[in-house]
Amino acid sequence: MAETPNSARVLGAIGRGLITAGVVVLLFVVFQLWGTNIQEARAQDGLRDDFDDSFALVQSQLALLAENGENDPPEIINAGGTVGANDLPTPTSTLPGGFDPTVLQFFFPEDGDATARIEIPSIGVDKIVVNGVQVADLRKGPGHYPATAAVGTQGNTSIAGHRTTYGAPFNRIDELEPGDEIHVTGVLGRFTYRVMSPEEAYPEQLDTVDSSGGGHVIVRPGATWVLGDFHDNRVTLTACHPKLSSRQRIIVAAELVDEPATLPDFDLALVAEFVGEDVTPTLPGEEFDGAAETTGDPSPTAGTDASTPTLDEGLNGERDAIPLAVIWLVVATAIWIGFGYLARHLFTEKLRRVAVRAVALLPAAYCLWFAFDALDRALPAG
Repeated sequence: MAETPNSARVLGAIGRGLITAGVVVLLFVVFQLWGTNIQEARAQDGLRDDFDDSFALVQSQLALLAENGENDPPEIINAGGTVGANDLPTPTSTLPGGFDPTVLQFFFPEDGDATARIEIPSIGVDKIVVNGVQVADLRKGPGHYPATAAVGTQGNTSIAGHRTTYGAPFNRIDELEPGDEIHVTGVLGRFTYRVMSPEEAYPEQLDTVDSSGGGHVIVRPGATWVLGDFHDNRVTLTACHPKLSSRQRIIVAAELVDEPATLPDFDLALVAEFVGEDVTPTLPGEEFDGAAETTGDPSPTAGTDASTPTLDEGLNGERDAIPLAVIWLVVATAIWIGFGYLARHLFTEKLRRVAVRAVALLPAAYCLWFAFDALDRALPAG
């Protein structure tokens, strides 16, 4: 039985719709694999300049502090506060009266600000680390868990990163082997860490991990104990596992080779006057000294509260971005269909119809970019 013209048009419309949907899905994959890398690269360029400038300023101010010593009255730093790291000068008293207060922005960075530089030669990593591990932070590069130890200080300095999008800084951390070096430069200097074997890093927790190998362990997202205090000095790298999934987490721990540094003993009440009104500055690691796993597994140090970081931060997506993605998709679809309708009803020549469609490409692609950006925020990291 022959199909009616109406049914043929319906089938044709369905076919075109499926083809368009397939193209949109393909474009989203392209956006995730390449578009996100472009965004991250642009962010890293700016962060690198900010970090280099800030680090140079901090070094000059610490040198000035060491030079002035106790000849200046106490300001910002309480008496007895010290800083020691590698070849940097070691102040013994207070910041001098003429110090540049912008130095404090590096000690107390806002979320998304440059706070360190991480280099892993064996897997080709050289990235600026930002403060914070929320979705917006990790789009710029690896993020430092603010509640864990500052770079180069005593305790567990923890850093999260993506494996397949936004520059994929931790794409190859599964290749790290015991003894591989990780260099992290922070406000207090440049520090070298060496990757530990799972047996060295987690001698009492190996029976709670999903698997281990080389220089890493695989755990569930609830295993917040990896961010806790193991009574040593280490850096912990966290990322999603397997690639393109957030089902588990891959963890690499590396021990500090250098002598740990000590943060200045800041007078936080005075610091607040410089970093902004209604702000309560918090030093890295001040809020968190360990976290019990949400599933009840043992932790090196117990204790959970509202400030406890989790391995889902920044890696499990932001569900509130879904409505925004839908809105942009609807707008893009309306533009494409609307221009198609105009082309069919205003022009009979095929060439002009194609020209009208071509005009629609730019605004539709513009809307699709923002739709993809919002959808990527909503999805778990891979």
